[in-house]
Amino acid sequence: MNKLYTYTLDNGLKVYLYPDKRRHSTFFQLSTFCGGMTKHFSVDGKNYSFQDGIAHILEHYIVECNNRGNFLEELGKKQMATNASTSISVTSYYFEAVENVNFGINTLLEGVYSVYFDSEKLEKLKNPICQEIRGKMDSKFYHLNRKKIENLFVNIDYRDVGGLLDEVNQTTIDDLKVLYEAFYQPSNQFIVMAGNFDKKDVLSVIKDFFKKHFIPKKEVHMIDWREPLTISKKEDTVIFPTPMEYFDISFKIDISSYTKDQLMDFDFYIQAFLNHSFGIQSVLYQKLIDDKIIIEPIHFSSTIMNHFLIVAVGDYTNNSSQLKEKILKEFQEQEHMNPDLFLLDKQNSIIRFILRDESIFKMINPFITNLIDFQYPYLDTLEDIERLNFDDFVDCIHKVDFSNYVCMHIKNNE
Repeated sequence: MNKLYTYTLDNGLKVYLYPDKRRHSTFFQLSTFCGGMTKHFSVDGKNYSFQDGIAHILEHYIVECNNRGNFLEELGKKQMATNASTSISVTSYYFEAVENVNFGINTLLEGVYSVYFDSEKLEKLKNPICQEIRGKMDSKFYHLNRKKIENLFVNIDYRDVGGLLDEVNQTTIDDLKVLYEAFYQPSNQFIVMAGNFDKKDVLSVIKDFFKKHFIPKKEVHMIDWREPLTISKKEDTVIFPTPMEYFDISFKIDISSYTKDQLMDFDFYIQAFLNHSFGIQSVLYQKLIDDKIIIEPIHFSSTIMNHFLIVAVGDYTNNSSQLKEKILKEFQEQEHMNPDLFLLDKQNSIIRFILRDESIFKMINPFITNLIDFQYPYLDTLEDIERLNFDDFVDCIHKVDFSNYVCMHIKNNE
């Protein structure tokens, strides 16, 4: 594994460089800590509260409305793979290129930092954004996830990254300007670069850009809504066309007391627990199939939101009451944690670790994930996987509080 270099510029921008001369391509990403949950904050002492979707709208606006025009299209003309995305906590702009890397850096940075604000431009952009939302509305899981999050949280009013049609249409150019000036500051951003480049050269390119572009600094504070561990509603139903009832149970787990190292271990342990309890090799899966309660593999996932981990388990079912009972029993009794399966989980992780060397994005993406999810600028190593052990796994899961959960149903009718 190569060395990862960390720099902090005078303006507060964090730059992480991972040079690898074995590669032909270079990956570059600029990320801003501004995402779907970035809605309530103060700027220079003035409080602001915005609707869902505003960070995603700003992402589209930045790409289109800057001194370079659509800078992603400009990068694409140079045969660069490029895109932008907005998640719960960050918005990112990135490209992967074989040549013209310095051109790509300057083009992307100039696009992001030369935004102008025009109401007519915003109104034109709303139509494709609304079309994107309408496309999502055809999915029952879109409605399930919105309703689930509403029931899981008491004070946090976030529902999804994109927002609703009315929320998009109500967004003003002044709203975007406030959000942009508050969060698109170098001290609230980071650059990750990996691949075939000279670190002194690209660092000079980045520094020279900011010598020519001064970004005024604002005093910004996030408003803390002090979200409790309790939930808003225990059970709910979404009425939507479905070939069979879908049942989902989601647990709200407080992870605010975990250290960064503990969070990385916990991330592995919770996935191992879900695999042992609900994977296709699990006792429960085979029992549910045999009893014809489900007809396909159980779905399970985990997502970090604020300082909570949301663990979801669900499936299409002929008997949601029995499925609920069986799932809850697995979380309460935790009796199927298996040392042999745990060893297999470790071996599979080691294989994935080795194979991620086949692409520069796969190599650097775990670092970006650690940085975004855990605020931990750490590129994990093989030793981090090898030191994980079954006893710590069991002890970790036994300490998790699985008592706060929401049950959701998707049905054709009540």
